[in-house]
Amino acid sequence: MIAMTVGKLRIAVFFICLFFVSCATAPKVSFPAEEDGDELSLLPAGANVYLWADTVRGRPLLDVLSFEGRSGKDAEQILDRTKSAAVAAFSDGEAQGRRFFVAASGDYPSFRANFSFVFSRGWKKQKSSSGNSYWYSKDEGLALALGSNLALVSNVDPFENFRVEIPPDTFSGFRRGLVMAGWMNDPSDSLNGFLDSMGIPLQIPAEEFFFGAAKAAAAAKPWELVFRIKTPTATQARSLVSLFTIARHFVLMGGQEGPAEGALSPQEAAALLFSNVPEQDEEYLTIRIDSLDEDTIALLFNLFSLYSN
Repeated sequence: MIAMTVGKLRIAVFFICLFFVSCATAPKVSFPAEEDGDELSLLPAGANVYLWADTVRGRPLLDVLSFEGRSGKDAEQILDRTKSAAVAAFSDGEAQGRRFFVAASGDYPSFRANFSFVFSRGWKKQKSSSGNSYWYSKDEGLALALGSNLALVSNVDPFENFRVEIPPDTFSGFRRGLVMAGWMNDPSDSLNGFLDSMGIPLQIPAEEFFFGAAKAAAAAKPWELVFRIKTPTATQARSLVSLFTIARHFVLMGGQEGPAEGALSPQEAAALLFSNVPEQDEEYLTIRIDSLDEDTIALLFNLFSLYSN
């Protein structure tokens, strides 16, 4: 569902990258405005996936979606200092250029970090073409810039001139009340590849695809996933609701039980995805999966990463 393109996104890697920032430094940088979520206004255009997270309210999710191959204690230290963050993830085709970019706001130890980084052999101070300084580690493949309230992380110069991404017009309204939300560019192939992996012959002409997570109200388990798809016309959206309802009938007839511990099959994912009929609003479809725990959400993310490419 959440393309990794969210697998490539590897929320883990991006937030854990920020751990190194706690031992690094860079010039002060600040937001161009004062609204929450302004990190989105700092992301470069052209990425496959964009993600914003409230790292305070969404902490239980981030704890299971991150920290592969790193010390959980180290990762917790930087999350404890982070209020919110935004991520841009690029495709493998960008391997010679920018592959990811993170902008995070919080309360960072820039003075202490500066002192620590001076004595680190693996990190070298670099000068950006913009005139700013940042730290770079060839071994880690990370470029870091840290102010007292803003951290920038990328695999290349984080100050390099780039065209800024403009979020879709309706994204701001979509993410209201969510603890984590994002969108994909050119989502149709990824969505339809995932449906095909589940044996569901349903093609979605998605012009936009938003995804998010919220605290579930009055549910047995604490989380709800929300997906919104924009189709070309209201007529196509209405037809998709009918097709989805038919597919849902056959999926639920399969009687899939909940996911086994540590694993989730495409069929089990289909049972979750088709647990509720989509809501239609003109050309938009909204799909909700409620009463989920953190581990099941992590399994869904990983499965989408595996089958959506």
